[in-house]
Amino acid sequence: MPFENTWEDRGYYSRFWGIVPEWEIDVMNREFSDDPRCDTARYQIFDGTDIEAFAVTEREIKKIASNDIGVESYLKNISVALVGSKPEIKAAYQQYVETCQKVNKTWTFRIFDTLAEARQWLQA
Repeated sequence: MPFENTWEDRGYYSRFWGIVPEWEIDVMNREFSDDPRCDTARYQIFDGTDIEAFAVTEREIKKIASNDIGVESYLKNISVALVGSKPEIKAAYQQYVETCQKVNKTWTFRIFDTLAEARQWLQA
């Protein structure tokens, strides 16, 4: 699987690379939400800096967002930093964010070109 997850002091860092299908994002999300540490997490970083392409349809992006909307029902006030500079990656992020924001009222989302920018935002 082309991803790795790391628990940090206040949150969760996921790094993806290569070609990323929907099921791998689903596995990452389950690893996060099934872990008791998610109850105290303040942020989640999705680092797509090294993603070559998403093998994900618009419908699958909506499914991912719908699953996260469900998690938001018990996990409040998370900051979600989405990292990647490629236009097609940022477009997929934007669709995900727009879908989540229709219902998700306690999570904050931002898209960044670099991991350093994301970490700076999370420190503020």
